[in-house]
Amino acid sequence: MQNPLNETTFEEHIAKCLANSDLYNQRSSAQFDIEKLCDAEMLEQFLRQQPVVWTKLTKRFPGQEVATVIREYNKRLDRGESILTIMRKGFTVSGAKVKFCQFKPVLEGEGTDNYRLYRANRFSIVRQMRYSTGEDSGNELDMCILLNGIPLFTFELKNEGTDQNYTHGIYQYKNNRDPQNRMLRNCLVHFVMDNQYVFMTTKLNGEETSFLPFNREAVNPPIEDEYPVAYMWQNILQADSLLDILENFIKRYEESYEDKETKEQKKRIVVIFPRFHQLRAVRKLRQLVHEEGPGNNYLVQHSAGSGKTKTMAWLAHQLANMTNADGTAIFDSIIMVTDRIVLNRNMAEDVVNFETTAGTVKDIRKGSKKLADALN
Repeated sequence: MQNPLNETTFEEHIAKCLANSDLYNQRSSAQFDIEKLCDAEMLEQFLRQQPVVWTKLTKRFPGQEVATVIREYNKRLDRGESILTIMRKGFTVSGAKVKFCQFKPVLEGEGTDNYRLYRANRFSIVRQMRYSTGEDSGNELDMCILLNGIPLFTFELKNEGTDQNYTHGIYQYKNNRDPQNRMLRNCLVHFVMDNQYVFMTTKLNGEETSFLPFNREAVNPPIEDEYPVAYMWQNILQADSLLDILENFIKRYEESYEDKETKEQKKRIVVIFPRFHQLRAVRKLRQLVHEEGPGNNYLVQHSAGSGKTKTMAWLAHQLANMTNADGTAIFDSIIMVTDRIVLNRNMAEDVVNFETTAGTVKDIRKGSKKLADALN
């Protein structure tokens, strides 16, 4: 690597590695429409890979197929719908069920429509992304990742060679980025990354913004001929990894909280993105179940305050959805047992909050009869 401590070199290196990886390309900020919150060309590319949908759109809106979808997409964002919901479920426009991405099929081979559409996904890496036409219109994000033209992840990059580190990136997000900016408000996660460390947040809230570490260890170990944070672009940000995170890990739900001033109970939307160790633990156990089948014992170690209840919640839901090659469930039931009352309450809340199909979780805190009924 030439001039490894130059910030532009750091940014170019990440962008080049991703742009050359599977299901990726590189786009420019000029190709992104800030007001419409999408790269229309990339969205059209994906829409055209859905022949039934495209035919319906053409019959109903000749010459306005993409514009019509973009209009509906923005309408939904403006009334509070999440980009996460749109990516996962799409929406219907005049009888055409539009998809904005296709997750990797688990049981379908290469010849199927879903597998072909999955291969049509395109993640775009954009450097120096303009994200606003308002007061901070001159500001740019160091990097942004879009999927089929829709912005999902933003990045501030810092390089120690310019006497800056992740703390400067966190300061930027807290103080120089408008948390009410439409794009920043709708993107799913914001990363700050220097040569040594990675931090992330799912919600910008000015100086109150809370960033969590996204590191392999307390100090990221060195990687030969690479930056210690290279696991980000070599692994985490690879297309299949991001599709898995979008499909199975990012959670958005409503939670109750007490207002500090009024002491009233209120509700707010929470978006949860896994920390590195949580993602690693769940993925390792999924892989072991695929390789070794059910019936084995494993020990997962989490330190205090590291989010063990959420790791268990992700794991429980994903084990419940795992299937054999013939489509049958690997596990009939997932039973979570704890002897700690506080953890019991936290665990129950997390497992219920992570539920995507109503009725799949039964919370039994006392009573063997209730437990027997739930098992039945």
